[in-house]
Amino acid sequence: MASSMLSIGVSGLQAAQTALATNSNNIANVYTPGYSRETVELSGSSGGGVSVASISRQTDSYLSAQLDSAMSASTALETHEANISQIDNLLADDEAGLAPLMQEFFGAIEGVASQPSDPAARESLLGSAESLAGQINAFSAYLDDMDSAVNSRLGDVVGDINTATSQIASLNEQISLTRARTGEEPLGLLDQRDQAVTDLQTLVGVEVQEQDGRLSVSLGNGQLLVNGSSNHELAVEPDPQDMSRSVVTYSVAPGVTSAIDEAQLEGGTLGGLLSFRADSLEPTQNQLGQLAAGLALTFNAQHADGVDANGNVGGDFFTLGDPEVLPASGNAAGAGLEVTFAPATQQEGDDFYSVALTGDDYRLSLEGGTYQLENLSSGAVQTLTPDSEGVMRQYGLVFTATGMADGDSFTIQPTRNIADTFNVAIDEGAEIAAGSSDASLDNRNILALQSLQSSDALGSAGSFNDHYASLVSQVGNQTRQVQVNLEAQQGLTEQLSAADQSISGGNLDEEAADLIRYQQYYQANAQVIQTASTVLDTILNIR
Repeated sequence: MASSMLSIGVSGLQAAQTALATNSNNIANVYTPGYSRETVELSGSSGGGVSVASISRQTDSYLSAQLDSAMSASTALETHEANISQIDNLLADDEAGLAPLMQEFFGAIEGVASQPSDPAARESLLGSAESLAGQINAFSAYLDDMDSAVNSRLGDVVGDINTATSQIASLNEQISLTRARTGEEPLGLLDQRDQAVTDLQTLVGVEVQEQDGRLSVSLGNGQLLVNGSSNHELAVEPDPQDMSRSVVTYSVAPGVTSAIDEAQLEGGTLGGLLSFRADSLEPTQNQLGQLAAGLALTFNAQHADGVDANGNVGGDFFTLGDPEVLPASGNAAGAGLEVTFAPATQQEGDDFYSVALTGDDYRLSLEGGTYQLENLSSGAVQTLTPDSEGVMRQYGLVFTATGMADGDSFTIQPTRNIADTFNVAIDEGAEIAAGSSDASLDNRNILALQSLQSSDALGSAGSFNDHYASLVSQVGNQTRQVQVNLEAQQGLTEQLSAADQSISGGNLDEEAADLIRYQQYYQANAQVIQTASTVLDTILNIR
């Protein structure tokens, strides 16, 4: 009996030691990210005593997947919000925004209209024009810097994604080997792999599936990032349609990459950066350029109708570059496309100049011998037919193609970077063509220039003030919408995190209670051994 008690006590002592070690590990890792609370399962032995059946992690894979997905969406919104807020603050600034400078510029025009022969009023207008141009240039440079930062961040994030997928693939391999060698669950490795998946989800949204104990990870379009013990790396390369723009690519064959549709790259920092660029940054750049181009073209057209203080016909008041034309990388040698802004015109019934520019980008391609112009915002496609001089016109633009072969294409960004080129063309106030052709010092032309402020000079986009107010409102509303969505998503993430922690997270109060319980368990089993020893000694003494 004594020997039986001894073996039973020893088994209990060993089980208590294991329980205490597991309990201690839970306490030590209570603040370790990704650590899942472990529990000891005991089972009775047919010959008496107890054994440790298993040590398992307390996890809920469905809940963990939901939490990862929510965190991915939250991170994307945080990234978008952090960037768009900068644009919102810039445009809506009551002092540094464009609105007060445009008001000052047209106010200075009114000053010249009141005293067209006053040199001081003319110099004041020139100074206001230079201030307005300088601020438009500064806004454009700020947006350009943000665009460069997005390109740079894309490279960093893709590098982090590749590191995470490589880690998951390596852990897949280590977990399989450990299981095969020991027949036990490698709890620490499983925690590390789960944490790596969580880290990956904060970089980009992915789909995760488990098969034969290994995780496979794929993008939303089904492209595998992790397959067993191997991972497929992403890369960042120049967009074949726009070499200044970085896109994320996937290796489809050795040495062959393909750009991933950005709509498939949702969630995480990567998804947030891409949505910010496509939905907020590029539209703002285009609309700022639309304002600058419209102002220059209409103002120049009206200015040319007047006469300056020296008696000369008005020249250009503002300078403006040409639309950006980007050839596709696979175009045939010799293929060319020239795109210029069509001059502002007076529509029938109007007494002011206007332009038909939009804030959209286009792609002109030659397909089956026909020129197709695609609006890259709406997807609408129009057929353009060259006139007798080989010129095509649409959307306030003039296209002249040369040497294009079937399949060639060009991306046109009429207003994306045009605000950089917006400047004042004249050097002296006397060159302001305020007068009409009949009298150089009357105010008829300067009044016509002043009327542009409230006229629909930007066509369907309205007046300059309307357009800028719309831009400010649009960015502001989008910022608020992103912030509202972020708050809702963060609330959901916090709820899921609390639910997940209630299952897999450590709790010091519970662990402390278990520590006392297992200590008592250990002491009781030690007492059993001591009792067995006493009984055995008694028996030996009887002999």
